[in-house]
Order: sequence, then structure tokens, then C-alpha cells
Amino acid sequence: MPSHDGNHTVSAALTALTEWLHAHPLRGGIEWVVGIDYVRYLLLPWDERLANRSFCRTLAAALFAQQCPGEDVPFSAFRLRLAPLRFGQPRVAALIPVEIVNELTEFAPRHQCRTRRITPTLGVVWNRFFSLVKNEAGVLALVEGQRLIRVGYDHGHVTSLSVQPFSDQRRAYIQQNVTRFFPARNMAAPANGELALQGLVPGDDVRVAYALCGVF
Repeated sequence: MPSHDGNHTVSAALTALTEWLHAHPLRGGIEWVVGIDYVRYLLLPWDERLANRSFCRTLAAALFAQQCPGEDVPFSAFRLRLAPLRFGQPRVAALIPVEIVNELTEFAPRHQCRTRRITPTLGVVWNRFFSLVKNEAGVLALVEGQRLIRVGYDHGHVTSLSVQPFSDQRRAYIQQNVTRFFPARNMAAPANGELALQGLVPGDDVRVAYALCGVF
């Protein structure tokens, strides 16, 4: 899903998809990728009780209140998605607005399709390139529009997580200490550390790269 920049809203994206489905009467499953601007990310510190979803929700609510003071949208307005649990490691929690989840799940059957999954951008990229990050330690930077997610990792374990503003003018500064960068600026000739996918050209919309991460 696109970000909140300009006219790139969920409604605008679904309108465009509706037009495409009318022109291409192909029906099947839809894999939704939710953009950086729509998702709140939290890193739940290790606790043996992280295996309990109720405990994770309580902890996530507490961290949300602590890290997002004065937030207009309450914690109850988000759907909690949890990364797989790894013993002794923090657990990533993604908060997707319930309104968006409902809108996406209601869209599919109206067009004789089904929703296969709804995944944040971080999830699809992490799963796609896990074979690389599980063998090294560093920082993975994901860029979409004017937002960047900076993910510290150690051999497949997330150790830190932050979201910050991004602009091409600040790219050199932001790339300091970054091990992996997605998407690559030039899909045909990615620079060292830039993660690229086949089938894209430099002029393609960056969101296409995120969508293709979920396609195998």
C-alpha cells in the first residue's frame, strides 16, 4: 500500500486496483503489502512470556503509550501482528490500523477475489532476504517515499528498530553504517549492499519492489 504523501491514499490505491480488475478479469488471491506510513512498529524486549499473545498485546499497549505520547489514534484502533518468536530475542510487533485491515479484507470478495495475507513492508522484505541477513550482523534500511525503517540485526535476529524521515538529499548521511539498503536505486546495476529484484528497471515505481518481495 502507498504512503499518505499527496493523493497516495488507500482509497486512491483501491480505486486504481478496481479499474485494473475491471480491465483484467483475472480472479484469485491478493497479497496486500502495507506501507511504512500506515504501520507502527514496536520491539518487544525478551521475556519468557512473549510466547503468550495476551502478554504481548499488554506489553505492546504499554510501549505504544510510552513511545507515542499524545497519539490521536488509540492503541485499540490497531490490529497487532507479531513476528515469529525466537528464544532470548526481542519480538517485533507491527500495528496495522483496523480500519485499513477491514477495508482490504472487504475489498477482495467484492471483486471475486480472496485475501491471502496482509503483511507490512518490513515483513515481506525481511522474509525475502532472510537467507542473507541470517549470516551477518548489520543494519537494514528500507525506504519508501519520505520514510525509512532502520533495522539493526545480528544473524537473523532483530536487535533495534526505528523509523525516521528520508529524502534523497540526506541519503548519504542516512546510509552511514547501513549494511543493506532496499530498494536499490538502480535495479540494473545495484551498488554494494543494495538489494535488488529481477524484473525491474530504474524508472519503476519503488512500491513495485516491495510488492515483488512477496511473489516467488
